[in-house]
Formats: sequence, C-alpha cells, structure tokens
Amino acid sequence: MKCIALGTYPADTLDVLLSGIPFYKDLSFSDPEQMAILLRHSSVYEPAPGEVVIEKGARDKIFYFLLTGQLVVYPDGKKSRRALNYLSAGQAVGVLALLCDAPRTATLVADPKSSRAQLFGTDFTPFGALTDFSKIKLSTKLILWRMVTHNTRWKLGVYRMQIPDNPLWQILQQVETFTGEKNTVEELQSLDRQIRMLTDLMQKWNDLMAGS
Repeated sequence: MKCIALGTYPADTLDVLLSGIPFYKDLSFSDPEQMAILLRHSSVYEPAPGEVVIEKGARDKIFYFLLTGQLVVYPDGKKSRRALNYLSAGQAVGVLALLCDAPRTATLVADPKSSRAQLFGTDFTPFGALTDFSKIKLSTKLILWRMVTHNTRWKLGVYRMQIPDNPLWQILQQVETFTGEKNTVEELQSLDRQIRMLTDLMQKWNDLMAGS
C-alpha cells in the first residue's frame, strides 16, 4: 500500500482532506497542539484496487479514516466469500482492534469497482496505556473513545435490523452506559469497557456471518 508523507501536501490541501473527518476537525479547533502531535505520526495511504488494507488476525499500530473510495469487509478473511459490509468515505477503519489491543477482526480490501481508495492513517503508539496522558491528553482520548463507542453501537444497530431475532442482541442490551460526571477518567474507563464488549459482539457477529 502506497504511503505518502503529509509534508508533500500544502497546508490548505491537508485541511481539505481532514475536513470530512470529525475527529481531526474537532481536534484542530479544540487543541492544535494535540493535533500537531498526531499529524507527526500520520500519513496518507493509497491501496491499489483489490489490495488488502487490513488482514484479519494481523496486529499493527495504524488506525485509518477513509477519505475517498470504498472498502469491502470480508469477515472470514477470504476474498472469495461474500462481503459482510462496505465502508465509505468518512468512516473509521481498524480502530476497534487497537483500542482493545486485539488482532484485526476482518479483512478489508480496496473495492476494485469503486473510485481510488485513499486513507488517512495515524500511528496509535502515542496514545499509550488508557490512563497515560503524557503525550495524548484525556480530552483527546475522550473524543476518540466517544466517537468509536457511538459508531460501533450504530453499526451493530444496523446489523440488528438484518437479523432482529438473533440471540446475540441480548448482549447488546447488557452493555453499560455512562451516567457519571463527564470529561473524567471514569468516563474514559467506562467507554473503554463499552468498546471491549461491543468489539466482542462485533467479532461474534462476524464469525456468524462467515459461517452462514
């Protein structure tokens, strides 16, 4: 997958690229210093049509946002099987596994039938442990963790409409919601627990679809 350094882009072009990604857009306004840290650990990636972007079972440190094009999601890691889902521009890619320190749960491929795929990728390493705020602040982590929690709940809700009587959805009802003081370490820890339960449910759903 072709990797393009951000230094090759003029500042205004980079601003346009990131304008469609709420996480970076919010951070650029709320905390430019934090934004600068993440940009130093980021690049633009361009997979060839049909190229694997993420391989199921792999471990790496990059999370992405899809800028253009479309990715195909294969739950069993084999491109010969039918696709589970398609990811379009603006969606986060591969962040769940990193937040849970787990292997990738599905294979993602640049859709050869779509326009050229382009992704913005950031190295997760500066985030460190959950309550390590030496490089990445609590406020920044909360933005990302909230986004991932919301997006994952929404995605599982879409899946639930496809098979509403699946017993897996009883697990979804058991996932906690945070009712304490906002903008605290306790909120971050709650979001982290939610994400881990949601990721487990997502994995079970992927396994179910791979075997169907």
